Amino acid sequence: MEHFDIIVCGAGSAGFCAAVAAARMGMKTALVEKYNTPGGILTVLGNNSIDQFNNPFIPEKKMVIAGIGWEFVLRLHREGFARIPDMNAPRENHEQYGVKVNPVAAAKIMDDMLLESGVSLFYGQSVVAAETGGNKIESILISTKSGLKRLSADVYIDCTGDGDLAAFAGAEFCAGNGNGVFQPGTLRYYPAVDAEDRILNYGDNRNHVPINVTDSDSVTRSEIASRALIFEQMKKGDRIMSVAPAVAPREGRRIAGLSEMKAEDYCSGKVFEDSVCYSYWFVDIHREGQASFIQYITHENTPTIRLSAMISKDYSNLMMAGRCVSSDRETNSALRVKASCMAMGEAAGTA
Repeated sequence: MEHFDIIVCGAGSAGFCAAVAAARMGMKTALVEKYNTPGGILTVLGNNSIDQFNNPFIPEKKMVIAGIGWEFVLRLHREGFARIPDMNAPRENHEQYGVKVNPVAAAKIMDDMLLESGVSLFYGQSVVAAETGGNKIESILISTKSGLKRLSADVYIDCTGDGDLAAFAGAEFCAGNGNGVFQPGTLRYYPAVDAEDRILNYGDNRNHVPINVTDSDSVTRSEIASRALIFEQMKKGDRIMSVAPAVAPREGRRIAGLSEMKAEDYCSGKVFEDSVCYSYWFVDIHREGQASFIQYITHENTPTIRLSAMISKDYSNLMMAGRCVSSDRETNSALRVKASCMAMGEAAGTA
């Protein structure tokens, strides 16, 4: 068994920043990721838009998220693989401020930043169990090509998005609307074009399907249904080269924390004594067969995220960052976007 100061589970936008932050603080850090590539939805699952680093309703200094996430964007931009919009432009629609990146280049730069920081990487190795004692997680089991492997740490950070680590440990959580209803997931596909543009917006090519990420049988059915939809598009003449390897979910488990973030506080931009980072996106609940429920935030009071919402109430050495943090459903639909996840990840890794 190998021991670390910190183990981060999940190498998406939150986990990447959490691991880099912890390692840069001098912690012996491991990053466990089920895919063979870092980046999660940004790279593997094809949504290559990073939303949203700014609050356009602030009169000056509109950027509210920087840190490791913005450093990553600037490194990509210098290499020609990120398209950064004018963050000070008057707001016309909620999509205009997204930073578009090349997914392959994004994964490579993530690799660079993780390795430069000294993070031990466990790609293609899912966490499959958590072993607990009292109010602490003592170790985890990961699936490797050589069989199961045990890792231990002083602190664990669940950045799986679906809250898998916390659920395996037996931590309390809520899922979906609490009655078995989840936001639909998206399977993104890639057009068969020989484009000169190195930053295609893959996010525009997508199909929505129902999915419950807490149920493996539901995930299987969703994957099959999504490919069938794309097959029918191809039969009708759409030139599609390939699809993402899995449906990208919007909603999974929300792990119970020392506090729970509420939509009223989030949308009003309330600042708490333990606020550690900003988030700027709106309440955005996708619904199967009907229009999304949207509540825009159109004032200069930027929403904040609480440290206590990133600490499990059940385990003293378990934190969460990304969309599995402790929050009600409306707040969760807002803070799940990538720039907010990057901010949360850096905050959790630093804490």
